[in-house]
Amino acid sequence: MTPQTLRQVLVGISLAISCISDGFIFGQMSGMINGLQSKESTITLTSEDISWIASIINIFSIIGFAVTGTITDLLGRKKAMTVINSTVAACWIFLYFAKNKTMLLLSRLILGVCFGGGMLLVFINIGEYITPSIRPISINLIVCVGCLIGTTLGHTLSVLFHWRYVALMDIIPSGLATILPLFWVESPTWLASKGKFDKCEKAFRALHPLNKDTENELKLILAYERKKQNESSHGNSKFEAIKNLFMTLTKKYYWKIFGICVISNIYRIATCRILFSTLAISMLQDITASSDILLFTLVIDGLTTVAAVSSCAILVKFKIRDTLFVSGVIANMCLIIFALSLYLCPGNDFYLSWLKVLLMALYFMIVTAGPYPVLDILMSEIYPPEMKSCLAAVTGSAACILQFICIKFASSMISEMGYHGLFLSYATVIFLCLIYLWFYLPETKGRTLHEIEYFFKNGTFDYNKEAFNLNQTSNLLNDVKS
Repeated sequence: MTPQTLRQVLVGISLAISCISDGFIFGQMSGMINGLQSKESTITLTSEDISWIASIINIFSIIGFAVTGTITDLLGRKKAMTVINSTVAACWIFLYFAKNKTMLLLSRLILGVCFGGGMLLVFINIGEYITPSIRPISINLIVCVGCLIGTTLGHTLSVLFHWRYVALMDIIPSGLATILPLFWVESPTWLASKGKFDKCEKAFRALHPLNKDTENELKLILAYERKKQNESSHGNSKFEAIKNLFMTLTKKYYWKIFGICVISNIYRIATCRILFSTLAISMLQDITASSDILLFTLVIDGLTTVAAVSSCAILVKFKIRDTLFVSGVIANMCLIIFALSLYLCPGNDFYLSWLKVLLMALYFMIVTAGPYPVLDILMSEIYPPEMKSCLAAVTGSAACILQFICIKFASSMISEMGYHGLFLSYATVIFLCLIYLWFYLPETKGRTLHEIEYFFKNGTFDYNKEAFNLNQTSNLLNDVKS
């Protein structure tokens, strides 16, 4: 293994540990919510207070996007990772000593900001550090599998220990995620954006083995940043950015992409995976009518994590649309069957409890192996370059708001319609999302970003690739020369 590969592996491990810490936030919260609802709780809270504690983390993730964007722009990728994860570690200590509702809400607020910022940094760093050929699989393994491992640990430890002790245990992954980035090479892209071109070249060659492709990638990074800074020196970059923004908003293809992004986020929320991560212990105790749910938790979380790992092979072998619609329909049918089992078999003897748990596990396995990784890949592919940052911020903020609403009113929905009604409602939403995506989502596997953009602009992939690529290259060279 070359030194360059080892440095990339270090970055990948650090990001995975950061995602484990992020997943732990939701796993620990499940145990904390269950503990706060019990009669033995030393903190007196109403059901409304508990719903705010469970949901507020999602809405404050939006602030994390903005705060972390500023921090990483000023300090770089390494220091930003250290700042965010050290704040998480400090917050767990603060939560351990929380004595009232205000302290609990404040801890959720801080963790919400750090969660949103941490996930933003993870995606930025994967894009800037990881080799493009393995980037899609890296996203799945680091983000999806990492978060699931963290959630599983949080759920399991919350069954075995008091939620305060579980909070202290997350100091281990958040502490490692604080220290490891200090040994990184700084991001070449960030160094180039700050005009540190010599350091950029040195850092790039420390992360990538020397060959024709990597040298061309380095030249492109340097050319792009020099062009951007040249425009900035003439004082017209901000005006041009605003002008390009409004021009893009008038284009029909932008709204097609925006629609797919919004529907994809609604789909993700309707799968109930984050809802389950947040309320798993309470949900399992209600569904099985048992307080001894350790084995149930391990089965569901363990099988879901295995499914996340297996999704790498599925993504390599099958097309994006086939994977999404086949697995999406099958998963939704499982969700409907699970909901009907809750309604038609209200008993909670040994066999019925296991039947319900296995149906739930099967549903989350299929969702995690198919739709979820597909949607993650789509979010990294379909944003138009000229609107990538803006569109990601808008759709990400909308997703946080919708997730907040979902968790905030989950208890009320369960009280009014039961778990079966809740899951049937979300199954209906999922079918509507699949119908929309069936008509508007193209097959993107094996397509370049230019090809995908061309499809949304023209409604077809049928074009003269040689002439198109020649024009793109010519335009880029002219821009750099100017």
